[in-house]
Amino acid sequence: MQSPASGGRLTLDEHYNEPLKRHIWTSKRQWTRQQLDREREEFFDTRVTGRPETWSAIRVALETMETDLGTAQTILDAAGVTLPTGDLINGAYDDVGNFYQLPEQCISDPLNIVDTSSTRHPRKNESDLSETDEDEALRRREEKGKTVIQAEHMYSVKARLSDRGGPDVQVGLGKGQTVRVLAQKVQEEAGIIGRNKVRIAYMGKILKEGEPLQAQGWREGHVVNALVF
Repeated sequence: MQSPASGGRLTLDEHYNEPLKRHIWTSKRQWTRQQLDREREEFFDTRVTGRPETWSAIRVALETMETDLGTAQTILDAAGVTLPTGDLINGAYDDVGNFYQLPEQCISDPLNIVDTSSTRHPRKNESDLSETDEDEALRRREEKGKTVIQAEHMYSVKARLSDRGGPDVQVGLGKGQTVRVLAQKVQEEAGIIGRNKVRIAYMGKILKEGEPLQAQGWREGHVVNALVF
């Protein structure tokens, strides 16, 4: 897509698309890390306009861009999201022309954020670490074919990939298996394993990879979004 500086003409259904850039700002009010996290979660959980998969892609890009701007750009490109100025404060468009506007506090941290170490660097307890270890061990056993799950303990999950118009992919998942396992199965079924990363989103929210699907509110028969980047 051409930029405004290029002088190129665009058709009515096209939008300028500038490279993603970080939004730098100073707030008139004091924000703590906990307040910002809560504000962002409430914002993305209450979107009723636009497409859920596009909101999910924007959310993942925002979470990624602080440390990896290139990957964040790739996520937006894969979802067909265009930026008129490159700065999300000026909004974004999806590939059918829907406009997505975000408040400043949901785009990036202000320069004058209140630094509270207790909320900024939460410490994992032993149970969190053990769950992560168990999940990794399960993943390795599955890769080696050592885990056998009976049919009555499985359900079918349909995933909609962000890098294509269809069809959806359908995979089997054990009731106790995690979202990380689901993402790997989707990669295998879609033929993109080893080439692209996948994050699973549901109802506009990025799911935690170390927890089962149903434990995060998913209902059997519902479609999840697979963000490919």
